Amino acid sequence: VVVNGNEAVRASSQEKPHLAILDYMMPDLSGVEVCARIKNNQADEFVPVLMLTARDTVRDKVSAFEEGVDDYLTKPFNYQEFQARVKALLRVRDLTVSLRETNAELRLMQQRLIEKERQLAVGQLAGTAAHQLGQPLSSILLNCYLIEQLPKTDPKFIGALAAIKSDTKRMGELINQLRSVKASDREGYY
Repeated sequence: VVVNGNEAVRASSQEKPHLAILDYMMPDLSGVEVCARIKNNQADEFVPVLMLTARDTVRDKVSAFEEGVDDYLTKPFNYQEFQARVKALLRVRDLTVSLRETNAELRLMQQRLIEKERQLAVGQLAGTAAHQLGQPLSSILLNCYLIEQLPKTDPKFIGALAAIKSDTKRMGELINQLRSVKASDREGYY
C-alpha cells in the first residue's frame, strides 16, 4: 500500500507486483500516469492494472484504457464484484506468464531444430561432394595406372591422358561450384 503516485511507481519497480490497484485521483501522479509508467517500466512483465475510482465518465474510462488500464471499477463498488475482477486479472496474468514461458521454450526448440537442419545440410553436401569428386578421382587413378603400363605412342596412352585431363577439369568445376555456395543464400530456407 502506498499513498501517492511516485511511491506507487517506485514500489512497482522494486516489488514486481502481480497486480496494481490504482485510484484515478492520487497525489503527485494520477492513477493513469502511474499505470503508464508501470506498463513502461515492466514491459517484459505483465502487471495487470485495475482502476478503482469515483470518476465514472466515459471520457475517464476511455483515457484510462488507452493508457493501459486492464479493468475499471467505479465507487461505490460491490466487494464480490471487486474480488471477481481481481481473480480474473490474476488468471489473465498467470496465463500471460505461462504463454511467455512457452514461447521462450518454443524459440529455443526452434533454434535447436534450425541448427540440426544446418548440420544435416552440411552432412548431405559433404556426402554429395565426396561422391561427385570420387568418381573422376577413381578414373584418374585408373588412367594413371594405364599410362604407366603403355608407351607414349600407344593410342590407349593418348586416350588415358585425355581422360585424365577431362576428369581433372570436371573435378575443378565441382570444386568451383562448392566454393560458390554461400551460407547467406540458405538463410531463407532456414
